[in-house]
Amino acid sequence: MQDKPKFTKTSENCGCLIEDLIDTKKTDSRLCEVKPNDIEVFIDPDPEKTSYDFYIRRLTDGLPIIPPTKTRVMKFLDYTDRTPDEILTILPPRQGKAVIEKIAVNSVMAGCLPQFMPIIQHTINAISIDKFNLTSVNATTHPVAICTILNGPISREIGASSGVGCLGPGNIANATIGRALRLCLINIAGAVPGVGDHATMGSPAKYSYTFAESESENPWEPLHVERGFESHTSTTTVMAVEAPHNVNDHRSKHAEDLLETISYTLSTPGCNNSHVPGEILVIISPEHAQTIARDGWDKMDIKNYLHENSVVPVELGDRGGRKLDKKWVVGDDVHITRSPNDVVVVVAGGSGRHTMIAHGFGTSSESVTMPILYKDGTPVQSVQDFKK
Repeated sequence: MQDKPKFTKTSENCGCLIEDLIDTKKTDSRLCEVKPNDIEVFIDPDPEKTSYDFYIRRLTDGLPIIPPTKTRVMKFLDYTDRTPDEILTILPPRQGKAVIEKIAVNSVMAGCLPQFMPIIQHTINAISIDKFNLTSVNATTHPVAICTILNGPISREIGASSGVGCLGPGNIANATIGRALRLCLINIAGAVPGVGDHATMGSPAKYSYTFAESESENPWEPLHVERGFESHTSTTTVMAVEAPHNVNDHRSKHAEDLLETISYTLSTPGCNNSHVPGEILVIISPEHAQTIARDGWDKMDIKNYLHENSVVPVELGDRGGRKLDKKWVVGDDVHITRSPNDVVVVVAGGSGRHTMIAHGFGTSSESVTMPILYKDGTPVQSVQDFKK
């Protein structure tokens, strides 16, 4: 019988093996000191023990994980044209190096399928863009989460949900892509609750907050086309927003009546937008979209109406965390958006006359739409092309 291969560390302090990960005596650093990987595993350990050990080391979101063995990680690396040790970007507040292999490790832990790797990789890149302001998003006491909106053929290829229950449980792409992003924020960016993430109460949206736009049910141009991309280009859009809030309107038969209901729901004192106006997310169900479109309203009409009519009284808006700038005041009110372009409108969901709204992070963050591209800048047509 052959002896099992032995794995050796390149340094006494490498910390790459599973035994190192569960070593509670090691308190000086959570990072591997030799290789760029935080959490590389070379053996297939007991999943329950591993999951709990990772949790004790504050390497998880509190939910069980898939042990990131070398074999599992390698499957994810088949779906990228970048080298495993390539640094994609730097993520604050810890200024962690988002190495491709690190992203793959966290994606395995989240329960992703390997085919999701291109979307996760580009989503990580999107949140590092300066205008997104990940430093503030991670460090704030506000319960802001990162919402990821998928558009284009790849979202359909991987089966991301844009229909019934798309913001809830039941879809592996929606659930695990959002979770992979959160684990990268914890293990690469250092957004550990109470350490790099200072949200007073946090939010369930911080576990996972990913969905696809229902382009086939959309009577207007989808988000990525509105932002200048071709319809056949796949994109990922990241927004810093609160957990979604429902707008229930089963009776309005005309666009203006329905949008009035939505604007009143948006006009909420105490949200960040009430004292630092900025982006908001409006997820319109297909039935509500049909009502609005039937009256001849286009997407710009929606944006204009919601910008003009979504206001809060000045005395209430001025109670926020930052002093209200007088330039946002119009009469006795303050608009929760700076302009119609701050109203981000997408269509998603199943049957039912509901719309979901999510207030943003005020002026502190701008959404980013990132095309899914090969390293040479060519649009990715299918995730299976990486296998070639």
